[in-house]
Amino acid sequence: MKITAYHLTYIFVVLIFYSCNNEKSVTVYKVKKTDSLISKQNNSNNSSLSWTAPNNWIEKKPTDFRLASYDVNAPNGEIIDLSITVFPGDAGGIESNVNRWRRQINLNPLDLNQLMNESSTQSSMLGEYYIFDLYNENNNQAMIAAILPYYDNSNSIIETIFVKMMGSSDTLSDLKYEFELFCKSIHKSN
Repeated sequence: MKITAYHLTYIFVVLIFYSCNNEKSVTVYKVKKTDSLISKQNNSNNSSLSWTAPNNWIEKKPTDFRLASYDVNAPNGEIIDLSITVFPGDAGGIESNVNRWRRQINLNPLDLNQLMNESSTQSSMLGEYYIFDLYNENNNQAMIAAILPYYDNSNSIIETIFVKMMGSSDTLSDLKYEFELFCKSIHKSN
């Protein structure tokens, strides 16, 4: 029995020694993109959305998931990232999306009624949409997000447009008016 325990301990130590790698290198993997979400995103591009961005916003190259991106230069020098994404249908709904954003800035989730009570309803050429001001004063993080559902003639949501900017609480409160004007300008161009 002692010989077996000794052998097992020896094997265990050898496995640990050879499985630990002291190299400080990073392994990079390339994964092929699936066409399902990308093609849906590209179909949204075919919907021909247009908007008017302020002159001081710097347009960045869009990514696979973003229809557009901007760097917004705040008066205090902070650079805020603004993103526009479009997904088919209701994209999971208001409650799940806003609570995911709340968790990103360390806020607790709320139920749909609480979220809607804290939102403001705006109107654009696409119809009514919602703006959510998410501020966490404990860590000075904030996000302003708009959810713009786009309906067909039978009142079904064809796609949902999300506009988000994230930064410090003070900076975002200073940029809120620009954000609201930008969201109001979003429209179908055809």
